[in-house]
Amino acid sequence: MDALLKQFERLQRPIDLVQTLHETQVKQVPARYILPSEQRPSRPLQVQQALPVIDLAGLEDTDQRFKIVRQIAQASHEWGFFQIINHGIALPLLETVKRVSKEFFDLPLEEKREQCPVRPGLHMLEGYGRFFDISDDTILDWVDALVYYISPEWAKALEHWPKNPSTYRETYEKYGEEVMGLLDKLLGLLSEGLGLNPKYIQTLNKEPLLQVRINYYPPCPQPDMVNGLKPHSDGDMLTVLLDDGVDGLQVRKNEGWFTVPSVPGALIVNIGDLLQIVSNGQYKSAEHRAVSNAKQSRMSMVMFLSPEEDVLIDTAPELVNEAHPSLYKAVKAGEYATEYMSKDLRGKDAVHALRKEQGQEVNV
Repeated sequence: MDALLKQFERLQRPIDLVQTLHETQVKQVPARYILPSEQRPSRPLQVQQALPVIDLAGLEDTDQRFKIVRQIAQASHEWGFFQIINHGIALPLLETVKRVSKEFFDLPLEEKREQCPVRPGLHMLEGYGRFFDISDDTILDWVDALVYYISPEWAKALEHWPKNPSTYRETYEKYGEEVMGLLDKLLGLLSEGLGLNPKYIQTLNKEPLLQVRINYYPPCPQPDMVNGLKPHSDGDMLTVLLDDGVDGLQVRKNEGWFTVPSVPGALIVNIGDLLQIVSNGQYKSAEHRAVSNAKQSRMSMVMFLSPEEDVLIDTAPELVNEAHPSLYKAVKAGEYATEYMSKDLRGKDAVHALRKEQGQEVNV
């Protein structure tokens, strides 16, 4: 909590949000956003490798379910990312989620701040504004965000959800319910892909936390000099992302960066650090980033699923034997979340710090 309070205190200082910088038509990016030349985003590889797109239709059929489980397991091992279609969430609801999210970010700055003030929450700051401003040395990302918990009930702070647009709350309540159902389905398939009981990961999570983060990336006058969102892996169990149709998400595979093309009606799923630990590295939490552009704004609506904070995250016992020793130290989910949110981490630093000696050379 001390680290969160320090971040909160830093946010009281007068530094413009990037949406404000765009609206005032700045010609040059302020110094705190500019990356050293060696850290600036390189162009993604132009090769014929694409993120897997997996069709979830037909899960009731035994043969089709086996095929889908195999596809998800392979994608989770090779990429740590995949897209899903026929996922069961109505496309009109997805369009409404995108619309109300944009309408919120189109509101005047002071109205957004008044409705959703930044405040210390559970393991992280919640509200509307700028996040991960850890120290004076932190290079800021070219993104503003709205962050809050949507489940369980006790973690909600409904009074700080947007009141305008008027349909925002009911839209996200409905979307949260649908995403929770989808996550339960995906966790079952991922468990089966490891040879575990379909309920293994879901049971491990106990009463999980579902966090919403809506990222808004306005056009940037010098997009090659900034991160939209710095390279990182997610510190949760599983993430579901809805994009607005504008490309900008990139995934690292081996030593290359690959742009994730927007697929109409699809949702993007990625493995979190905690699931990498549970799977003993069979599933990989891929490093990813967001890049900016000079012409278009971009939004992503992201849901992060994390276990109840007192859950001990450790490799599933069924996946450990003499030939496959446990690669990671066990950690409480809440402790990992606090560490993840309170430091200026790069790439996969947080999960790599938990590798045991015999796993130090394993590239996961």
